Amino acid sequence: MLLIVFLMENNYLKVMVYKRGFVMKEKIAIIVSVLIIIVSIFFYSLIENNDDFAPYKCKEYNKDYELATDVYDLSKIKNELTNIAQEYEKGLKLTFVQYDINENSKTATFQFYKDDYNGKNKACLLTMNIDIDKNKMTKIKFEKGNGKRVTGYSNEINSLEKISDYINLNENIKIIIAGEDITLYKDGQKIKKNDFVKDITNNINEYVYNGNGMVTEVNDDNIIFENQSNNKKYSIDINNDLKFVNGRTNDEININEIKVGYYIDTLTQEQNVISVLSNIKGEELRKELMKNFTLENPIYLTVSPVGTNMKIINKNKAILTITYGDLLSDYNTDSGEFEMKVEINSNTKIECKGGINNIEQLGEVSLDIIKIRLDKNTINNEIPVATYFMSSNGD
Repeated sequence: MLLIVFLMENNYLKVMVYKRGFVMKEKIAIIVSVLIIIVSIFFYSLIENNDDFAPYKCKEYNKDYELATDVYDLSKIKNELTNIAQEYEKGLKLTFVQYDINENSKTATFQFYKDDYNGKNKACLLTMNIDIDKNKMTKIKFEKGNGKRVTGYSNEINSLEKISDYINLNENIKIIIAGEDITLYKDGQKIKKNDFVKDITNNINEYVYNGNGMVTEVNDDNIIFENQSNNKKYSIDINNDLKFVNGRTNDEININEIKVGYYIDTLTQEQNVISVLSNIKGEELRKELMKNFTLENPIYLTVSPVGTNMKIINKNKAILTITYGDLLSDYNTDSGEFEMKVEINSNTKIECKGGINNIEQLGEVSLDIIKIRLDKNTINNEIPVATYFMSSNGD
């Protein structure tokens, strides 16, 4: 019996005639081998790139690990959890965080991801569950396998945001951080980050510094102000037991006097006392600053004058010329600058570096950084009298 085989070789058709026997068996073996190689490559491709065939490792670990850092402090908690993640897979990076805050529970999920395996289609995902109330890690889930099955966010989180700035008591808040993006949900509704208002009333009551900025709204319940350097908004419950004072004069002010455009700072020398600066200018501002010069125990800041000239009249008297402006020049930017002459006499207390403590030596002091206090009974005089004079450099 003859077997006729048609083969293509080098673009030519070959016709080969075989008798049943050894040659036939050899050709069949070659064809079978080629088919085995093709099928092997096909199945290897499936194993490497198909979720149904690719190797997949998944393990879950229950934990009771007490964390050493604040879960809301992204920078610090990232460092602590990243070190733990490396114990499971080197090279894992924090790429996703979710905070779920409600009345009954506060939890956070941190995900670490890696997909850099020298070009291979592999990925690793490590998920940590955190109980915020207990400040403990409760579970770890480790996944490693095909990159189509084990998916995660690729961009590392480098944000230094204080997550606590986006959390208020008795509010349902979800915060999602992926890469450089922060997404907020309040009561299930997505809100813009810059529209979130942080209630800091409790922080003030607990004497924790947490806000300053320009007043943007005053209503029956709250004062809302915005810090223009970080674009964050804060609110204060005006029905709380808080005291508002003029930051320049120490005088208590009524809540109804506070207007949009005023400056608020919750950090003062006394608990539950909030400094308010009006955006006044000219003579009205000068009068408030003059009173500030007389304060012995200022609740907020004091004027920082710059000396321009020191004229020694005699051993008992000198005339100091100073310039000065508002307490916070960055806030009241166009408030102007004032100039004044001040009398230093034998009743003035003098404190200078280098032991200088008398009028005759004042010509040697630097006038760049000075502090003065005025006699309140003389601030309307043409040349007010200083009760205290200090220079940081008397060499």
